[in-house]
Amino acid sequence: MPYVWWHSGYDLRCHAFAVEQANDGQRGFYEAVCEHSVPLERVEREQHGQLCTACLIKVGTELPENVRWTT
Repeated sequence: MPYVWWHSGYDLRCHAFAVEQANDGQRGFYEAVCEHSVPLERVEREQHGQLCTACLIKVGTELPENVRWTT
């Protein structure tokens, strides 16, 4: 599943949110992979600040093992 990394005004960290939430204009809040929830007015739709460790771990466990990653 694709994710976007957005900044939360509650804990000042960047969390992973499912892209399908980003495209849903009817939402009152967003729920991150780590279950952190943020109302629309407290989300900055950009990546800055410290990344949420729980989100990193949960997103990382979904990465396929048989893919060769390069940098």
